[in-house]
Amino acid sequence: GYYLKNFAKGIENALEDYYNEIARLESYYQKNSTNSLLYIHNSLESQKPVILMLRKLIIDARMQKLHGCGLLQNLRNQEYDQGNDRMNHLFDKITKPIKLVFYSHLAHWLLLGMIDDPHTEFFISYKQSMENEGKTTPENSVTSSTYLSSVPREDIWQYEINMAQLPSFVSTVLAEKVLFVGQTVLVFKMDRRRYRSESWTTKTPCGTFSDDVSELWDGKESVFSKMIEDLNDEKRIDVLRLERVINDIKKFVSQRLSDIAVIEDNLVRQMCLIKDFYLLGRGEFYLEFLRQLHAGAKGFSSKNAKSYTRAFEIAANEMGIVEELENFTLSVQKDSNDLEECSEFGIWQNLHLKYKYKWPLNLLFSPTTFERYNTVFRHLLIIRKLQYDLQLVWARHKWVAKTGNPVNVKIMNFRNHLTFFLDNLQYYIQVDVLESQFSVLMNVIKNKADFEEIQRAHSVFLANVLSQCFLLNDSFEKKKHTTQTTTQSQNSIYGTILEIFSICEKFSLLDAIEEDSLKQVVILEEKFNVSITGLINLLANIKSASSFGPLSQFLLRLDYNHWFSVEKNESA
Repeated sequence: GYYLKNFAKGIENALEDYYNEIARLESYYQKNSTNSLLYIHNSLESQKPVILMLRKLIIDARMQKLHGCGLLQNLRNQEYDQGNDRMNHLFDKITKPIKLVFYSHLAHWLLLGMIDDPHTEFFISYKQSMENEGKTTPENSVTSSTYLSSVPREDIWQYEINMAQLPSFVSTVLAEKVLFVGQTVLVFKMDRRRYRSESWTTKTPCGTFSDDVSELWDGKESVFSKMIEDLNDEKRIDVLRLERVINDIKKFVSQRLSDIAVIEDNLVRQMCLIKDFYLLGRGEFYLEFLRQLHAGAKGFSSKNAKSYTRAFEIAANEMGIVEELENFTLSVQKDSNDLEECSEFGIWQNLHLKYKYKWPLNLLFSPTTFERYNTVFRHLLIIRKLQYDLQLVWARHKWVAKTGNPVNVKIMNFRNHLTFFLDNLQYYIQVDVLESQFSVLMNVIKNKADFEEIQRAHSVFLANVLSQCFLLNDSFEKKKHTTQTTTQSQNSIYGTILEIFSICEKFSLLDAIEEDSLKQVVILEEKFNVSITGLINLLANIKSASSFGPLSQFLLRLDYNHWFSVEKNESA
């Protein structure tokens, strides 16, 4: 690797005084043949500490299999253990070539978005995805080309912090900033003709935005390059100065990216579109979607995948919002014949809404981010679907009553109970959670914060939505301040809500005229009472263990005047 090669070069530099002394002795003995071996011994004795130290460094590197930034870290640790100027000067000679490689890697990543690191020696590395195995990696393409003319949008998320090579003088927070800057440069390397809108040239006080990385640096790349170059001129790694340089570069990049994203790409509108269609802000559109999809079918998975996509497109035409939905595509991830048997809601739990976001929002919307949006989307759509089914049940009951066959009051009351639960759950999610959290995010964007603040606010928004909608599970990152007990309780809550969804689905498929309908309703009502009581107890436990403000309102609406609790106790 590069670091080991430069380590060997540093060892050669450290041996320079030793070589000079050998040369001096040879010259001296050629002129004076009567000197003793004791003179040679005494002359070389002064070089013994140097030889022993170099031997120790080489053995350490070999035994610990040090390479890359780990080698630089070991040298820095050894350097601070020395107590004399001679050894400090020695370490400066050894470390200088290795620092050159480190700062070269840092400069290439920060300023060009490039990593020429075939031996994985830098603390930023490329992690190849499963589907890209066997293909040419960006590292290989970088070594053969100065610039990446077209970077796939998914590739920027394949770069990550290599903790095995992260030196202790670079904190994790600082490493994340380095990663962010390099990813931003990669975004600017993308072939933006594929991602940008037709009206791309939005005017700014500095003119129009250009079409390459120079747009990001705005002529400042030489300044930042000189700042990194000056770091290598220091005898030792100045951690504070290194942090200042990285922070200055990151602050500049964040502000430039924020200006471009908010001004040129209209980030406010992008977020409003996501809210409208991922978070069901356009409720009237999804009601039309369900109407188009209904088509007389009763089961959840009785339609094929294409019917969902077609219903989505027809609903957009009916509502006159085709232009707003031009970048949204609804699909089914699995075919209805391949769905898992344990899937309670069949094809509905495999719906996937894809959004073609505009450049340069790649840094804000990662594949993981959209998977989380789809989790919320499916949850909300299932709630809306069940509400729609119960409305159809009400319509059928009204029609049956007009034909002279009144529906049993017990069935009607149970339908009202199910509707009450779904309505309050939807109101809690849409108003108490989504509206409040979304307003916080929009305030950050409208206050012209730098892009890192926007990115952080968006991550907090999505984490809070998942948490307060009880959708956190082992596949998602848990918030650092969330306790394990609370997380387990939230998973239990989600499981209980799914049980109630299943009860709603089964009830909506019953025929009120059939003789055994009342018996089935009694069974379903018993299950519902058990589930709703368990849900209220779980919510009460979380309320006492955390500070969820909206949760108190949901619990109050759901069990107003302790109606469900009292009824359950009376029935018991």
